[in-house]
Amino acid sequence: MSVISDTGPLIALAKIDHLHLLEQLFNRVIIPPIVYRELLAKVSIEADRLEQVLTTFVQVSEHPILASEVEIATRGVDAGEREALALAHTTRLLLLIDDRLGRQAAHRLNLSITGTTGILLRAKNDGHIATVRILLEQIRESGYWLSDELITTATKMAGEA
Repeated sequence: MSVISDTGPLIALAKIDHLHLLEQLFNRVIIPPIVYRELLAKVSIEADRLEQVLTTFVQVSEHPILASEVEIATRGVDAGEREALALAHTTRLLLLIDDRLGRQAAHRLNLSITGTTGILLRAKNDGHIATVRILLEQIRESGYWLSDELITTATKMAGEA
């Protein structure tokens, strides 16, 4: 199964060296060119991890066509999210996105979405990881913003509470 991804979930999983989960769960991740450029701009520990997956199971697409309904729904959304949303709208594939405004735009476009937390929940359900809470806490400790409420909810959904 192929999915479209925005920058956020890729960076979050790279921070904890768990990008392999994407390949295990989805086989192929497609990103638009702006997301690719955003990933290449990373200069932290996750940069090497991101570079590695960009040569394996992450594929860069052509620039997606920005349909008028996508333009309207994505006003106020940054360029990377806009292209990811446009690509998901065109392909109707699952979109991996964490950004709140991007997720709201995806709902307006009736797109199927999940984020980093959803990926971890699915990975636990499929037996690829043992715990969701510890990984979410590691992501947060590495500088990726996650609310206490999100971690608590995910912990309950994972049956770890």
